[in-house]
Amino acid sequence: MMIQARGINGQDLLLTLNGLEVGTPTGMLVDATFEFETVAGITEVSTSAHYSMTERLDWAHVLLINRDAGSRTEIMIDEIPEVIDITASLGTAVSIDMTVPDLYLRDDGVGINSIMMQQMQWLDSAWWPATIFLTDVPGSINLTTEPDTNFDITESLAFQGIPILDYRASGDGMSLYIEAFGRAINTKGDIILLAEGMTDSLQIKPAEGFGLNIRSGGEGVETIYIRSSNIPTTPPVTMEEMEALGENLKSATIHIHEVGRISSTLPGYPVIELSEVQGGRIIISARATAEVAGQEFDLRGVLLDAQTTSGIPTATTIGINGLASDLSILNMIPGFEGDTQHIMVVEPVSSGIMTLIATFLGGS
Repeated sequence: MMIQARGINGQDLLLTLNGLEVGTPTGMLVDATFEFETVAGITEVSTSAHYSMTERLDWAHVLLINRDAGSRTEIMIDEIPEVIDITASLGTAVSIDMTVPDLYLRDDGVGINSIMMQQMQWLDSAWWPATIFLTDVPGSINLTTEPDTNFDITESLAFQGIPILDYRASGDGMSLYIEAFGRAINTKGDIILLAEGMTDSLQIKPAEGFGLNIRSGGEGVETIYIRSSNIPTTPPVTMEEMEALGENLKSATIHIHEVGRISSTLPGYPVIELSEVQGGRIIISARATAEVAGQEFDLRGVLLDAQTTSGIPTATTIGINGLASDLSILNMIPGFEGDTQHIMVVEPVSSGIMTLIATFLGGS
């Protein structure tokens, strides 16, 4: 069944429902509302919907174009149960609150096979998308993500403005993908977040002292990947990209301290602290450039990494623009459990040499 409407208050709507049985009596109720609000030049779309039907549907697709606001909203749901309630908001923040009654869950506890939601903003003659995918969605979820608005130019800018994620669910196993251009959500830089094999809770949020906290319930998230790119920092430096990958990760806290900082334009010597690491493996890397007197330098940092577990020194490694760490070997001892901590500093001479080689000779 397809419903199409054009030019209603400057909006076009296309609704498609697939999976109706020909010749079979079907009862169906779709009660949905859409609200539009413009915040700082970004169109926010909120929807609240109740769906009820005598049979399951294969899929549903909604496309809503607001020509006056310059926005395009698209939602697609695969394998729809007989009853579902969903409330969602797309704009500078993303939120999804969905419930499927236990009676209509699959045998494995999954409520919906997959959901795709995308909000596109028309700015400067181009579309700027923010996209979210969910797969193996449990019967009840609550997910919110919004940019952090706590800024301080006298502190490290590495994690300021990064989106806050708060996820809670009735079961394990969901996977999540979020990709957003900064122009789409009115923030600096672009963001990608991928999480596979999630437990019933996951939080990514700022830590005290302008750091970053990652916390997962249960035995930890199977795989989590975060990438931020095109992030302005202290002039003349631009953070081209920063990536973090965790496997079977329960928790991690990251801080970047600047020792001897003089002012907001004269940063101090960076000391990176990675603490409260619990889980299987974590990998962090970054790439930055600086433009000085018209010359762009491809910055390389040679990192000295000292690792301890519960205060006991366990390893020392050297890396360039990042680190890779397995859970401390001490935690393999039966009955021994402890948080792993890393203290990393940049070795200036080697870093300078590597920066000149990367800038003038090239390299990856």
